[in-house]
Amino acid sequence: MKIGKRVAAVLCYLILVSLFLGFRVGELLDVGQLLLVLSGGIILYLAGMEKEDWVKREKPDGTMLARDAVYASFIVTFVLLFLMLSEGRMAGGEKALPEGTAYGALAGAEGRSFMRGIALNMRPLLYGICIWIALGGDGGRKSDTGEKKKNKEPWTAQEAFQRFLELGLTRREAEIAVQACKGLSNKEIALELNISEATVKKHMSHIFEKLDVEKRQEIMERLT
Repeated sequence: MKIGKRVAAVLCYLILVSLFLGFRVGELLDVGQLLLVLSGGIILYLAGMEKEDWVKREKPDGTMLARDAVYASFIVTFVLLFLMLSEGRMAGGEKALPEGTAYGALAGAEGRSFMRGIALNMRPLLYGICIWIALGGDGGRKSDTGEKKKNKEPWTAQEAFQRFLELGLTRREAEIAVQACKGLSNKEIALELNISEATVKKHMSHIFEKLDVEKRQEIMERLT
């Protein structure tokens, strides 16, 4: 429900901006570019998942998916601009530049068409930002909540999990870090998460390195 409200808010704001600045909001929509950003975000997100995540089939992390969509939007925008500048391809049905045309010599209608092509090819960045607002907009608020909890009530497992993600751990590493904060041994964590003890040891090594700690007891200290 919250995602739906955010999407509606983004659309309403785009309409308001278009009315205020005097342009057609329909020009901002290109289904092909939007699908490229969405599919790129999904591909990058799936590539970052670990084997255990596939087995458990957990609910997708909206924040991580939104982040990957932003990355994809930069890639799509770069490729579109590269093709435009190197091959004269124009977006939105614009007339392609004549072969051999020097960009410095553009003037009049051709110059306006060129600038319009650049603007249309930058729409994927807008899509990436909108996806981030819709799916990952709570990240900063959760971080603020984490700061407010310092020296107050104990962390819940979900809050600790989110904080570990913000500190750079993967989803699996964050899960293991939460279990370690509960005082569980590697063997107990393996049983709890239905993975091998060797896998837990490997992840613990990565956790120690990323959090720059040397003892398990120091993991909890990184939450504050």
